[in-house]
Amino acid sequence: MRLFGKSQGGADAPGSAPKRECPQCWSHAHTPGIHRGMRGDCPACVDHMVNGCPGFNRR
Repeated sequence: MRLFGKSQGGADAPGSAPKRECPQCWSHAHTPGIHRGMRGDCPACVDHMVNGCPGFNRR
């Protein structure tokens, strides 16, 4: 049950990031089980932290 209306995506639709948002960052931040069972850092997240998001602010 939602108390404050529908969200802009998040856990309801992890693949549908809002406009001007990186789809990978959005899904990794808003999908609860995406990092479950992973030992250590997520290679995709580390790549994004170091190099930026592809198509957005890639170095």
